[in-house]
Amino acid sequence: MPTDTHSNTSKKNRISKSDTIQFLGALEQLQEMQDSQPPRLLIVDDDEPYRASLIVLLRLVGYECLSAGSGSEALALLERHHVDLLLLDLLMPCMDGHLLMELVRARNQDAAIIVISGDSTWSSATKAMRRGADNFIRKPYAPDEVLSAIKKSLEKREQRKLRERKMVRQQVSEQLHRFIVNKSPDFIYILDSKGRFSFVNERIRLLLGYTREELLGCHFSSLLVDATITGKVMFNTPLDVKKTVTLEVQFNKKPGLKSGNPDPITVELTVQSAYYRDFTNGRHVFLGTYGVARDISRRKQIESQICYQAHHDHLTGLPNRSLFNDRLALAIKQARRNKGRIAVFFIDLDHFKAINDTLGHALGDRALEAIASRIENCIRQGDTLSRIGGDEFVLLMPQLKVQRDAENLARNIVEILQEPFCLGHHEVLITASIGIAVYPDHGQDANTLINHADLAMYEIKGRGKNNVGFYSPALDKEHLSNLSFETEMRNAIERNEFIIEYQPQVRLSDGSIRGLEALVRWQHPTRGRLAPCDFIGKAEENQTILPLGNWVIEQVLRDVRNWRKRGIDPPVVAINVSALQLRQSNFTTVLVELLKRHNIPGHCIELEMTENVIMQDVHDKMRCLKKVTDAGIRIAIDDFGTGYSSLSNLQRLPVDTLKMDQSFVDGINPAAGENSMVAIIIAMAKGLGLGLIAEGVETPHQAQYLEKAGCCQGQGFLFSTPLSFRSTVRYLEQAPCGPIQ
Repeated sequence: MPTDTHSNTSKKNRISKSDTIQFLGALEQLQEMQDSQPPRLLIVDDDEPYRASLIVLLRLVGYECLSAGSGSEALALLERHHVDLLLLDLLMPCMDGHLLMELVRARNQDAAIIVISGDSTWSSATKAMRRGADNFIRKPYAPDEVLSAIKKSLEKREQRKLRERKMVRQQVSEQLHRFIVNKSPDFIYILDSKGRFSFVNERIRLLLGYTREELLGCHFSSLLVDATITGKVMFNTPLDVKKTVTLEVQFNKKPGLKSGNPDPITVELTVQSAYYRDFTNGRHVFLGTYGVARDISRRKQIESQICYQAHHDHLTGLPNRSLFNDRLALAIKQARRNKGRIAVFFIDLDHFKAINDTLGHALGDRALEAIASRIENCIRQGDTLSRIGGDEFVLLMPQLKVQRDAENLARNIVEILQEPFCLGHHEVLITASIGIAVYPDHGQDANTLINHADLAMYEIKGRGKNNVGFYSPALDKEHLSNLSFETEMRNAIERNEFIIEYQPQVRLSDGSIRGLEALVRWQHPTRGRLAPCDFIGKAEENQTILPLGNWVIEQVLRDVRNWRKRGIDPPVVAINVSALQLRQSNFTTVLVELLKRHNIPGHCIELEMTENVIMQDVHDKMRCLKKVTDAGIRIAIDDFGTGYSSLSNLQRLPVDTLKMDQSFVDGINPAAGENSMVAIIIAMAKGLGLGLIAEGVETPHQAQYLEKAGCCQGQGFLFSTPLSFRSTVRYLEQAPCGPIQ
C-alpha cells in the first residue's frame, strides 16, 4: 500500500546526525563572523621601551593592545586571545619575525601583520611581504605613518572578512536549501523547456524507486499513468508568470520494483513555469517548469474508506439507506425518461429477535451476513440490496418488464431463506415477509415507494408472515385505522374507558373458589364492548400495552384492597402481564411498592404470562421472576401447550401453576373417549410438581373427565362468566374458598 510521507517516514529519509552537525557548524561559523569586537593589536618586539611607547600611542586612539617580548611569548598569547593585527619586529633573539610569521600563518591565524623593523634592507622587506605582511615600516617611524598603516590594514582585513562572510553565507544558504530540498518528504523537480528532468531531489528513490541519475534527462510524461492529463499544461503551453496550477495525477513506480507496493501512487502536483527576462527586447523567455509532487495515496485511501463507510452497512457491506435512496432516485429518473417500471421490495425477517435473544447478538450478526449473501445470490447484477435496519432489508429492481418478475424474485428469496442456517452448533430456520411497491403504479418518488412497500410487508405479517404481497390503496386506510386505533387507546386510558372483570377459578370436586383471573375490557364509545383479543395484540405492537398494563395492575390492587376492607379475601387474583412489561428494569420494584402501598400480601397475587413470553431471554426472565417470587407473588404459565416450553427451563424457572389451553379442553367430548394430549399435560404438571388449571371448561362432561384424569382445578363458563366488581363481590360472599393447588 502506498505510504503517506507525512505519516510514515522511511529510515532512509531521516536527517542523519552528520548532516545536522555539519549544518549547525556552518551556522555557528557564520554567527562568529558576524559578532563585532573592538580591534585588538599584538605588539611583538624585544625592545621593552619601544613596546611601551607604542602601547601608549595606540591606546590613545582607542585600540586594545597586547605585547610580547619574543616570538614564543607571542605564540602563547595568540593561543589564548583573538588578535586582529600584529605589529612585528623582525630582529629578535631566538625566533625572528620571519619565523614567527610562518608559524602564525601555519596555524591559520587570520590576523593582519605590519612589520616595524630596523632591518630596512630590500631583501628583508620582500621576504616579509611574501610571508603575509600587509605593510613594512622602517624604524624609527613617525606616529602618523604607523596609525595610517594600521587603519589601512584593518580596513583591508575587514573587507577580506566581509568577503569571507558572504562566501560562508552563500555556502550555508546553498547547504540549507540543498538540505531542505533533499530531505523534503515531497518530490521536488525542475524540467527544462522540453519537459525533461534537469533536477530531482532524493525523495524520488523512496517514492518511485528511481535514482536521481536514472531520471535526469527523461521526459516527465514517462512517470505518468495518463500522460494526456498534464501534457498541455506542463509542456506545450507555458503558464503565466505568476500562475500556479495544482492537480492530482498518478505516477508509475519503477518497473520490476521488488520491495513495496508496485501499484501507481496518487500525488498532488504543483506546477509553475520558470522564465528569464531578455533585456534586449524586454520579453520573458520560457526556461522550463518546476514544482512539487506530494504523495497523497494514503489520504485518498482514507477518503475512499470514509466514503465507503458513509454509504455502506458496516456488518454486511451492503449499501445503506443513504446510498439506496440515491440509487432509487436515479432509477426513478431513468424510468420516467424511458417510460419504464421499477420495483421496490421491503424485506423483514420473521421472529429474528428470538435468535438474538436465545443465541446472542454475535450469532445474530453472523445470521444477518449469511442472509444478505443468500439474497445477493438471487438478484440480478443491476439490482441493489440494502440493509436499512436491524433485520430489515430493501431491494431495488430497476428495468422491470412485468410485475410477475418482481413476484417471482420475491418468492425465490422467501424460498431460499427457508433453508436452514448453521450458526455454530445450532441449526436455525429463518423466514421473511416481503412487501413490494411498483413505480409508477404505487408511487412517483422514493419515499412513497419505500413506505408503500413497508405497508405491504406489514400486511403480509398480519396474514401469517413468510409470504409475498404487493401494495394496494386499501392498505393506506388500514394503516390510518391502526394509527387512529393507537391514538384512541392512549386516550381511552385517560378517559377510563377500560374496565376489569373477574372470572372465578374453582376446584372441580366441590366448586370452591381457587382464585380469580382479572380480564380487561374496553368500553369503546363507537365500537361497543371490545374483548382483549380485539386490542391487546395492537397494544403490544404500538407499546400502549405498557400504560394499559400498569393501569390494570393498579386497578386490580385497588379492587383487592376494597374486598379485603369488606372482609372478603379471595385466595389469589391472577393478572396477565406482557413481555414488554417484564422487560422494564423497574417492573418488580414498582410492583412490590404497589403491594406495600395497598397493604396487600404478595401471595394474594399471581402473574400470568404465556409460554412464548416466559421463554424469551430465559436468563433475564429467571432473574426477574426470582425477584417476583421472593416477594411471595405466584407465577403461572398461561395457554400452556401452545408455545415452545423447554422442560429443563420449566424445572429451573420459579413457576407455580400451568394453565392448560382451551384448545385441549375443547377436544374432550363423550364420543372421542380418552384425550391423550390432556393426559400428557396433566402428567407433566404432576411430574414437575406444579399446579394445573384447565381453561375454557364449558360442559359437565369436560369437568368430570378432567377431574377423573387428575386435573383438580378449572375455569370457564360452566362455573361463571367474567363478572363485574359488584357481581364478583356477591359471588365471593356466596361461594366457599378452597385451597390453591
